[in-house]
Amino acid sequence: MNPNDNIRPSLPRLRSLLRDTRQEDRFRLAVLAGAFTLTLAAFVLLGGTSRSSKLAGFEAGKVAERDVIAELDLVYVDAVATALRIEAEKRLVPAVFVVDDATSKAIVDEFELFRQAFLGYVAQNTGKEILLRKLAVDFPRLAQTEVPQRLADYPIPGNAFAQAAAVIKQVLGSGIAAMPAEGLERYNPEIVELRRWSSGPLMYEQLPIEKLISSRGIDAAALAAARKLGLTPNLTGLAADLAAVFLRENAYFDAALSARRLESAAAAVEPVMRRIGRGDRVVRRGFIVTSEDMEKLSALKKTGAGFDIVYLFGGALLLCALFAGSYLLLKREGMGPGFARSSFLLVVTLACGYFILAALVNALYPESRNGMMAGFLPTALLSILIAILFYERFAIILTVSLSFGLLIASGLDGVSFALALSSGLGGVLLVRKAEKRIDLVRAGSQLALLLFVIGFALSAMTRALWPEALGVALLSALNGFFCAVLALGFLPVIEQALNAPTLFRLQELSDLNAPALKRLLSVAPGTYSHSITVAHLAESACREINADALLARVGAYYHDIGKTEQPEYFIENQSGYNKHDEINPRLSATVLRSHVKFGLERAEALRLPESVKAIIAEHHGSSVMGYFYAQALKDAADTKAEEYSYPGPEPSSKEAAVVMLADCVEAASRTLKRPSMSKLEQFVRDMVMDKFEQRQLVKSALSFHDLELIINTFVRILAGHFHSRIEYPKLREGQR
Repeated sequence: MNPNDNIRPSLPRLRSLLRDTRQEDRFRLAVLAGAFTLTLAAFVLLGGTSRSSKLAGFEAGKVAERDVIAELDLVYVDAVATALRIEAEKRLVPAVFVVDDATSKAIVDEFELFRQAFLGYVAQNTGKEILLRKLAVDFPRLAQTEVPQRLADYPIPGNAFAQAAAVIKQVLGSGIAAMPAEGLERYNPEIVELRRWSSGPLMYEQLPIEKLISSRGIDAAALAAARKLGLTPNLTGLAADLAAVFLRENAYFDAALSARRLESAAAAVEPVMRRIGRGDRVVRRGFIVTSEDMEKLSALKKTGAGFDIVYLFGGALLLCALFAGSYLLLKREGMGPGFARSSFLLVVTLACGYFILAALVNALYPESRNGMMAGFLPTALLSILIAILFYERFAIILTVSLSFGLLIASGLDGVSFALALSSGLGGVLLVRKAEKRIDLVRAGSQLALLLFVIGFALSAMTRALWPEALGVALLSALNGFFCAVLALGFLPVIEQALNAPTLFRLQELSDLNAPALKRLLSVAPGTYSHSITVAHLAESACREINADALLARVGAYYHDIGKTEQPEYFIENQSGYNKHDEINPRLSATVLRSHVKFGLERAEALRLPESVKAIIAEHHGSSVMGYFYAQALKDAADTKAEEYSYPGPEPSSKEAAVVMLADCVEAASRTLKRPSMSKLEQFVRDMVMDKFEQRQLVKSALSFHDLELIINTFVRILAGHFHSRIEYPKLREGQR
């Protein structure tokens, strides 16, 4: 057989692989370009001005940590002084009361009706008693007063009515104000304005509030008006009392007109202007920041309409370097062509979202610097998720990248950078020993304690006050604890979305009570026993070579799951009768080859992780089924080995390669009958080296040192399997 025959079919596969790699690279470059655009836009829009970075972090009543010098001449409105001036002008505006002519006319008409009725009864020469009774019926309200009695006793009542009419006219003309319960407190407390029609034109009269007639002052106002008429004392009192009976409020507070007066007064106020000269020291380091200083800082911030091109250019360069460096480092650590698109999108989305959130926090809360900013960001959450979903070195590199992103977004806040880096690295290191999901809560408590100490130490180094240092420490501790708790909640969702082989999920899949494994035990008990032994061999060997022992164990449990479809065709499930004796070798090879296909279909239905499915697909590689190939050669010498080979591919990971070696060694070891240690070791070595010579291990990255450790591990475990107890000689009857 020409050895070049194996090269020709691999060329199309190589071309396809190169084409797929180029497509994947284009996809990743497009995703990175989009993420870079978003982060750069966030940097420019939320934190890209030099003034916003220089003017933040000050608070009234606290000591300034740096000087602020004005970079331009500025005239600004002193909002506080202007507000005080406007308030003072408003307090000079009087409340407006409007005299209601309809009410005045109704009062006059009511008085005239009473006058006509009274004089009419007098003209009829009715007696006094009858007069009073008729008036009590017609005017019951007046009957409760002494006015009708006094009018009846007065010799010339018509004169009294005439004088009372003059009093009513004068008092109503002055206006009787209805004082509201509330609403006057915003206006001038000493003067009111009365609005009324007087002989044609509309008149506005301002008068002291004590001269305004109210319902309580009607009697006094009527008496004062009657006295101005120069009447006799008796007639003065009667006219005043008669008028007071009919007088009531006829001037009402006009809230809308009064509010417009307030607005006009406020609009007419000239704003108080202040000036800041270029080079003026707005805030002095070491001095307490006053409210006036904060007003100046606010004015300087509002003038920052133009971007600092130098600042933006430097930030863009740093972001570009951060993206490029992070991608190259992560790619080197495993984010290569085999890295799933969904996982790549998750990593890029988390990193991009983290930077945007950092820029947003910096823009909305500029005072959250000096460590406070890191307490608002889920650095530990992202680091813990990446560490569990992928692996530690990957998470450490990403944590460093996130921390540098925070450093850029925060305007080079070193304390926040150090605290975020400590939070992320601490989270990665503390979850490395987590074996159960609840261990994340324990890690969260430990991380909270760690961040409390680090947060306090960093704040103390910046000479922060004790309350501020404790605040940073407490915020950091809460951030660390809740990040771990949130990771516990988010992890199952992301595991299912990415179908990720995390430690926790692999432990769940390694449960022998899983329905798939229980079905394998009931349908193919021999295959089940074989899988358990292979798992023991693979797990032990992977532990020796520092590979993923848990992944190898789970892969070994499920590597022959496809044999549940036709278990009777596999020798470990047979009991004396071999069905392959009845069919030709080609069909036998097809049946054996099919268990890999059925296994992948079953794994897809069970939603097993891709790494476990890879072990199922690769545990035979492209090796030849030697027994049936040899039988086929007896019938046809020109039979090709490819027709009796497994479809492949060859193992692409150490774990898959170890499962392949454990599978073939365990299956072949069943033919051994109590071998010696030397024979067992030679047997295992021959099996392993045979796979090596067939080039089944070229993609697995196993070294010769690894192979030696694997061989020694297999020999040690198989020696235990083949070990038998010493047969003791039988004792004679007398020796017992």
